[in-house]
Order: sequence, then structure tokens, then C-alpha cells
Amino acid sequence: MSEYPTYSNEALVQLIQQDDRMAFEILYRRLWVEMYDTAYQRLKNDAQAEDIVQDVFTSLWTRRASLNIDNVTGYLHTAVRFKVFNYVQRGAAHSFLEPFQSLASPANADDKLLEKELSALLAAYEAALPDKRRKIFQLYFHERLSTREIADMLDISQKTVQNQLGTTLQDLRAGVLPLLILLTSTLK
Repeated sequence: MSEYPTYSNEALVQLIQQDDRMAFEILYRRLWVEMYDTAYQRLKNDAQAEDIVQDVFTSLWTRRASLNIDNVTGYLHTAVRFKVFNYVQRGAAHSFLEPFQSLASPANADDKLLEKELSALLAAYEAALPDKRRKIFQLYFHERLSTREIADMLDISQKTVQNQLGTTLQDLRAGVLPLLILLTSTLK
């Protein structure tokens, strides 16, 4: 056991493939800080960075029998960056709706009218979307499914889902947001 620390990362991966928990613990301790730094540089949030690194290592252990990794450090960096990208993309998409949500909490009679108008405007926008894009929009924003889950459910590629959501958000920013600003300025 005392020889584990002298093993290369790739030798540890070979042992991990054989269900060696000690090899996994050594690799985890050896690379955790480096992977954490990779996540933290992009997120600037301690808890989120820790969660992402934990998820990556958990996935490594869970999929240990099917691993085929030549460069484990590069593999883990890529996995962390991918998880961060997905996290940011998902969070950014949902945070886009926050201005709408804050406007939709009525404090007085004008705000109630604004809430009604906002709801009608967003419902009209959603109804005008092409069928496929509307379905993706509903699954993502109403049911809070990930792009991977939507792709699997609709039997399309994840990239198609991401492209459709990107187009939808661009249209919202270009079309609905200016109308919303005009509406709020006339009601206030």
C-alpha cells in the first residue's frame, strides 16, 4: 500500500478499473485541488466548484469498468470544463427569465396589470414558436429538464436542443424584451 503514491496517474486508473478503492483515493487526493482550481477559475463560487469536482470524480468511479483513458489529468480537466459549461449554460438560461419574474410579482394595481400583460405577451410568444422549438422551450423552461434529457426525450441531438434554445433566447431578447420595456414605461 505504501507504494501507491509512487504510481503514475495512468497506473492508478488501471487499478481503479479493477475496483481498487485505495488507488481511487490516491488519485482523488492527488488531483482534487487542480480540478477544483479549474472549476473555481470559471465559476468563482466555492460550493459550485466543489460540487462539480465531486460529480466528476463520482462519475469516474461509477464508470471505472468502462474507462479507456490515456491521460487522466487531461480527461479530468475536460470533464470539469464540460460540467462547468453545462452548469453555466443552464444557469444563464434560467437567469435570463429573472427580470420577467421580478416584474411579475405584483405590488400594486399597475403591477397586477403589468403581470397580466407580461403573462399574455410570453404566452403569445410561446404559442407563435414552431412546434419543435415550442416543445423544447416548454421542456426546458417549464419542466426544467436539461438539454441532454430533452435530446433523449425527443430523439434529437443535444446540439440541436442547444441551438433551438439559443435561437429562442435571441428572439426573446430581440422581440419580447423591447415590448416589455415599452409596456413597463407606459404603465409606470
